[in-house]
Amino acid sequence: MNRAFPLTVTAARSGVRLGLALLALGAPLLLGAQSPALAQEGTLSGRVINAEVGEPLPGIVVDLVTGGGRTVASATTGDNGEFRFANLGQGRYSLLFSSLGYETKRLDGIGVGEVAVSVGNVELVSIAFRLNPVVVTVSRQQEKALESPASVYTVDREAIEERPSTTSVDHVLGLPGADVFTSGLAQHNVAARGFNNVFNAALFVLTDNRWASVPSLRVNAYNLIPATNEDIDRVEFVLGPGSALYGPNVDKGVLHIITRSPLDHQETAVSVTGGEREIFQGSFRHAGLLGENVGYKLSGLYFRGADWIYDDEAEIIARDFDQERFQGDVRFDIRLDDQSTLIFNGGASRLASSIEMTQIGAAQADGWMYSYLQGRFRRGSLFAQAYINLSDAGDTYTLRDGDRITDNSLLYAGQIQHALSLGERQRFIYGADLIRTVPRTEGEIMGRNEEDDDVTEIGGHVQSETVLSPRFDLVLAGRLDYHSGIEDLLLSPRAAIVFKPTPEHNFRLTYNRAFSQPETNMLSLDRLSLTDLDGLPFPVRARGAPEGGFTFKRDCVNSLGQEGLCMRSPFTPDVLGQPIMTSLPLDATLMWGALVGIIATEDPEMGALLAQMAPPDASQVGTQMALLNPTTERFDPVTDVADIERMKSSITNSIEVGYKGLIGERLLLGVDVYYSSIEDFMGPLLMETPNVFMDRNSLRDYLLAEAARLGLPLDQAEAVVLASVMSGIPVATVTPEQVGESDAADILLSYRNFPSFDIWGADLGATFLLGSSLSFSGSYSFVSENFFGADELGGISDLALNSPRNKASLSARYNNERRGLTAELRSRWVEGFPVASGVYVGRVKSYTLVDAQVSYALPISRSTEITLSALNLLTFAEDAEGERVSIFNGRHREMVGAPGLGRLLLLRVRQSF
Repeated sequence: MNRAFPLTVTAARSGVRLGLALLALGAPLLLGAQSPALAQEGTLSGRVINAEVGEPLPGIVVDLVTGGGRTVASATTGDNGEFRFANLGQGRYSLLFSSLGYETKRLDGIGVGEVAVSVGNVELVSIAFRLNPVVVTVSRQQEKALESPASVYTVDREAIEERPSTTSVDHVLGLPGADVFTSGLAQHNVAARGFNNVFNAALFVLTDNRWASVPSLRVNAYNLIPATNEDIDRVEFVLGPGSALYGPNVDKGVLHIITRSPLDHQETAVSVTGGEREIFQGSFRHAGLLGENVGYKLSGLYFRGADWIYDDEAEIIARDFDQERFQGDVRFDIRLDDQSTLIFNGGASRLASSIEMTQIGAAQADGWMYSYLQGRFRRGSLFAQAYINLSDAGDTYTLRDGDRITDNSLLYAGQIQHALSLGERQRFIYGADLIRTVPRTEGEIMGRNEEDDDVTEIGGHVQSETVLSPRFDLVLAGRLDYHSGIEDLLLSPRAAIVFKPTPEHNFRLTYNRAFSQPETNMLSLDRLSLTDLDGLPFPVRARGAPEGGFTFKRDCVNSLGQEGLCMRSPFTPDVLGQPIMTSLPLDATLMWGALVGIIATEDPEMGALLAQMAPPDASQVGTQMALLNPTTERFDPVTDVADIERMKSSITNSIEVGYKGLIGERLLLGVDVYYSSIEDFMGPLLMETPNVFMDRNSLRDYLLAEAARLGLPLDQAEAVVLASVMSGIPVATVTPEQVGESDAADILLSYRNFPSFDIWGADLGATFLLGSSLSFSGSYSFVSENFFGADELGGISDLALNSPRNKASLSARYNNERRGLTAELRSRWVEGFPVASGVYVGRVKSYTLVDAQVSYALPISRSTEITLSALNLLTFAEDAEGERVSIFNGRHREMVGAPGLGRLLLLRVRQSF
């Protein structure tokens, strides 16, 4: 199928239909946007105020522009911020507001007739305020970004509105400390300062203060978040631990998606996007008022496209590369009085078709539904909320075995928080949370643990903010949490000293102790990943460690009288006449009869020759252990195994020194250096149980000796080949004592805590405004380690953080409000990194990407905006020899097991009313 940017007949027809629809929508606007008639005269007035403090702004230049773009009059605001135009011809005008130190603003579609017209208060945003916005995520209360005791980066409404996106993740690409990998048109994983994973839940993701992950699985599925691009007011990205306020699982950072209130933003906006990969996306948002104190909002989105092709040889079910999803959201805001607001909202998303990577292999989402209901109340410094998240996996199934994924889980939560100020120098913030997770998988995910997998989490926090002097602030916080699956209570303290020599500069020294609780999967997962191994009876099973953990027997005695590890084999009943649960000494020669039978099936003549030989013993043929690499489907030699304890909480102790400042009202600079000591790190799914093989060299020597003794026709070359084949066939598995008869010899994937290790790193972010129209942004992040060998972790296992040590971004943006033109050029560089995440093991090669985008608001209807976006326009990637090559419309891979991603051209038309 031709998937090129719409050059097909179908795409052409779609374009015609889209054009006709837009013409019908815009016709009234076009007719109303003609040059003003001169027969009648009218007046137009208003008042310009500072958006931050609400004070009037004198000296602002106000230009009056016709629909054709011609400036017909200019005025300057007086001391009270007011302006007025008189003797105007009837028609529709635009107003353009500009001044040094403030962002240019444009108001379009202002109708002037015989009656005097006022546009009311017009808010202008200062450049300083744009670079130092108000944030809420760090302290769970409003504060300036430069006053925050943590590193926080914000993507504002203007940037969000300009960029066509398939999910909200598109807006955090290139932010300092953000590790993002994309595995499809709308599939992303995001982490902060490393520690990424397939099917990742390491980053704490909120939407309007609500936990946004899928319940039970606790995976951050960004294509299931119901909020549309038109909904989002801003995105706040906080680096570093935050458990002292937010509780469990906030040891890396917070991504908070904040949507717009219909009480503040009433409009109707519709956007239609089309492009390469057969993409079509339509979205809308309508918000209005019911009286003066009730606002309502409706939004929705439809998306479809053809994902990039990828062939996973381990999958037995063909992939459906067509993507399709629906999402919708509704919200009511009720202003009870000047201080009190009540908010009710709910939404749902449905993945009709999508390919989602999991740690046991890719899954084909088929009708996966995610929904939520939320109620919030705020009165002054009091905030309370309750919400419920629900998941229904529909007919979703895994592609490696075709088994259905059943998930009808839910999560419900209640939270309350209050702030109390004691004078001007002391403030306390305190609150409590209750979260209950109820997995309902009908045994398809939790297996034998289905009846014992509910999780209850209860916690409380308090934060003290003290103004020590005009330049020094002290922040102290603590939180205590209970987890029903963990024995101990967990304490998370936080301390920060903030030095502000001037309001534009912030230096901080912080200490955080944060923790991450085991996910439900880590405690209760029980599901097959592969039903066999190339036709051999060795299924691959993913299991969470049981209450007593997994332990390996070490008291089996072989034929040489040596005591050591034990193994189990699916061939035991046939070869030895014993039950499959029988623990055998680590001796591959015990399964000689099984090997001979396997060879005979493929080569009867060679099987007959082997059948004449005497079975060897441990003194004649050695035994080797090797772990399956699920990506390469090869086996890597190992010499031992390590017991797996019941999962414990991971503790992160961090010290961070940071600076964020506004220099000359043009340069926003942020620098953070941190050191983290991580205890009991919770790793991803890893292969834990090695298979047992005959040693190739000693087997070759034995075959030659037996052939010579019996006079069998087997020469040196044939013995080498035969020994190589036979030593590559697993005959048993070293399995823990806690397995049952149904999984006695299964290859086990499981989670484990790793010994303590330390990392340090640095993040740099900068934005520079060159004049009122041109700006530059850049970031660089460094992490000291992204891979720890088994020798560094007590010999247990290798550990990959699945993220680069170095990454950087650079962008340039041009915005001409007068002409309605915006253009942006963005680039990202990601250094190559090792990967070990479930069944995906390997290495991602370095790559550099260049994106471009241009937006234009039509002169005859400024509320109509056309945007052309080119993602991955240029790709600089490593080839097979490790050389960097430049490719136009090239391919790069951002995760092992993910498809190669190419160029994506998108055209969006956005109409607002």
